[in-house]
Amino acid sequence: MSQGANAPDPGNEQSATGRLLGLVHSFVTTHVSWKPLFIGAVITDDGRMRLYFRSPERDRTYGVDVLIGNTGPGLLAALDSPSFLANEYLHQPSDDPHCDVIVDLTAY
Repeated sequence: MSQGANAPDPGNEQSATGRLLGLVHSFVTTHVSWKPLFIGAVITDDGRMRLYFRSPERDRTYGVDVLIGNTGPGLLAALDSPSFLANEYLHQPSDDPHCDVIVDLTAY
């Protein structure tokens, strides 16, 4: 059985997994009631991942799409802000069963 045409390169997948674990580690802290609660992450494509956050003020889960290579301090600070995720101009309908709204930050 051959691999699919879109199968990620094992080296790229290992690198992406390492960056994802580093990013997850930066969100795993003592929960503060006004901050979005980080609930999970998944690598969605070669070079992309979706981070899941629960809103502290709304009964809503956000799926935030980011490029793995662009997960610097500015993006991390934005994701810690409840007002940033609450900006409805950034929301897109979700077909993901794990979140209510998609926020595409791949161009951030």
